[in-house]
Amino acid sequence: KLGLMTGQFGISGANAAKLLKQMQAINGASIETNINLISSVGELARAEGVAPGQVLNDIAENTETFAQFAKDGGKNIGAAAIQARKLGLNLGTVAGIAENLLDFESSIEKSMEASMLLGRQVNLDKARELSLTGNLEGLQKEVLKQVGSQAEFERMNVVQRKALAEAIGISVADLGKMVAGEQTSAQLAAEKAKTQEKALQVEKALAYVTAGGAAAGGAATGAPTDA
Repeated sequence: KLGLMTGQFGISGANAAKLLKQMQAINGASIETNINLISSVGELARAEGVAPGQVLNDIAENTETFAQFAKDGGKNIGAAAIQARKLGLNLGTVAGIAENLLDFESSIEKSMEASMLLGRQVNLDKARELSLTGNLEGLQKEVLKQVGSQAEFERMNVVQRKALAEAIGISVADLGKMVAGEQTSAQLAAEKAKTQEKALQVEKALAYVTAGGAAAGGAATGAPTDA
């Protein structure tokens, strides 16, 4: 079953074994249960348009992040790794953001400095709360709310971008990736919704044609004949 998982999702054998060992140490579940959990993360990644192998290998290579923040057997880490990949980041970077925000005094000071330079409030209280509860997926989404759109980011000058990146606990380059990745994810989601809508319309049209044909056939069969 382990071999099937590595072939299906592209996680290396060494990383699969490392991940299983880490999961068992945290959640105490059986190997089979943890393989099923890993598989569900792989399937979710695929459904979200992210390469499962990248997500699973990222989790396996960030065992410290898993040990620090894992909840519900590690499901939250799977969701966080998928979100990170959608934004062009990895779990290590996300964990760095969380650790920076949990250094309360320094984080609050940097947030105030960024707010002053940007001329608007940068409120990372919610992001700090999400970090504390291990919700790294929600943390990334909350950080993006505070950063704003790609257009807003592009209007910032060098000093403003640096101050905002420092308040979050990320490099300016990775902050740029997050903003660009969010726009790309939104575009992909919109395209997916449009494709699903078209597929539904085609399905309805086929059902209508099929029903109409059946009704016509029934009418022809039941029609009276001239004596």
